[in-house]
Amino acid sequence: MKNIKITYIIVTGALCIALSSGCKKFLTEVPLSSSTLENYFTKQADLTAAMTAMYASFQHEMTGAGTSGTWGKYHYWGEGRSDNFDRSGYANSIITELSLNGLTATNQATDWSGLYRTISRANTAIKYLPGIPKHDPKVTQDMLNTSLAQCYAMRAMCYFYIIRLWGDAPVWTEPYDDVAKNAEKKREPAAKILDSLIIPDLNKAYSLIGKGKTPSIWMIGEGAICAMMANVYMWKNDYPNAIVWIKNLFQAKSPAGKVYGGSSQADLVNTAGWKNLFLTPDKTIENIWSIHWDYSVNGCACMPASIYYNNSPVEIDSIVRTDWPLDSLDIREKQTVDPNAGYRGWLLKYYPNSVAANGWKPADDVKSLPVYLVMYRLGGIYLLYAEALNYTGNKTDAVKYLNYVRTRAGLSAYAEGDFINEDDLEDAILNERRWELYGEGSRWFDLVRTNHVNKVMDPVMRIRQEKFGIAAVGFGDNKNKILWPLHRDVLEDNKMLVQNPSY
Repeated sequence: MKNIKITYIIVTGALCIALSSGCKKFLTEVPLSSSTLENYFTKQADLTAAMTAMYASFQHEMTGAGTSGTWGKYHYWGEGRSDNFDRSGYANSIITELSLNGLTATNQATDWSGLYRTISRANTAIKYLPGIPKHDPKVTQDMLNTSLAQCYAMRAMCYFYIIRLWGDAPVWTEPYDDVAKNAEKKREPAAKILDSLIIPDLNKAYSLIGKGKTPSIWMIGEGAICAMMANVYMWKNDYPNAIVWIKNLFQAKSPAGKVYGGSSQADLVNTAGWKNLFLTPDKTIENIWSIHWDYSVNGCACMPASIYYNNSPVEIDSIVRTDWPLDSLDIREKQTVDPNAGYRGWLLKYYPNSVAANGWKPADDVKSLPVYLVMYRLGGIYLLYAEALNYTGNKTDAVKYLNYVRTRAGLSAYAEGDFINEDDLEDAILNERRWELYGEGSRWFDLVRTNHVNKVMDPVMRIRQEKFGIAAVGFGDNKNKILWPLHRDVLEDNKMLVQNPSY
């Protein structure tokens, strides 16, 4: 699988049946026997199909297609509840609830089934791929290890999404391939999942992945595993371990073949090349892992903030549209949101600037353009590094790495004396992450892990509530509301599950 672009395919024949145990109703499906699956996984093509099916499941969940209920969750999960996006005048029920902190158990974005589908496909691959080499000598140990590393990392990534959004969750680490197995499970504590599954899975992935190799941007390589692990430790507020894994990342190679380095601004793309991070991620020195979506194969890359030219359900928050242009030196703003008057509700980041040259028109069919959603890139890691350095007492280097990203965007550098204390510097770093990573599915998670939800969202929520005639109480004091509800279908499929409090 050399530098292939993973596309969403319908896997036919035995593999489709073998991997279907992860679909929405997977907990109630009749499983194949273990022997049937073992007999299926016998050649290199089966390995390739299994990997493609796993990636296809994940990218479909992130990018989506079809009706509004199946549009990609990437922006709903990562930013829909934050101060980045708001409901538009053409809002659907999904963004209406997200933007007003009024989530219900019928909201399509609260369904975790697609993540468990991906986990199921990873579980199947982890169990059965190791048996292929004895049937097909073309499958080398290195090829097998590389594939297994990606499976462990993908499983960890899915569980990481789950615990950050829903908290406690049922754990499946084996494929459902035996009718004697219990098809329902209770939820395990989120902290336990983090420490006994996610971190061990990523450690296993790192031990299996080849070091110093040039990866495909569309697949999980050495750098992506390190980035995931750093993100996990930042979520735990374990800054020393986050720094360890960021330094491991710096030693890995980008898909362009350059060692990330991580020692200066020169290891990032330059100011003029910033937009290439989203248009040609496979050719930059900075990108780590992106999701590929080809319209000609998969259909619409249905991002709710840019699916239609004049009636997308999600729009750029009005405060963003007011505050960001105040600093006209920032090169990111006009390349992230459509700069034309009357059209600035749209997310431009993943499209060529020419799309917005005359305002978005029906002829500019953005639904037919490829979209490469960013999972990790070095600019975002620099800002995590700055945050970790700040909270381990290294203010000098924290400001330095913050400035690498800030000055790349055309803004003036900060001085150490600009910050009174660690909290003050943290606010500046989080603000920079907001602008640098706008539209990259990070803002909500940043607010939650730094305990900034109420601080940031109370004033924003009051403005929205007043606008729509709702009592202006802000985000509210109920901390349980930070977690998402479990979707009604999920509860019906597994009677051992208990809904999150306050839902």
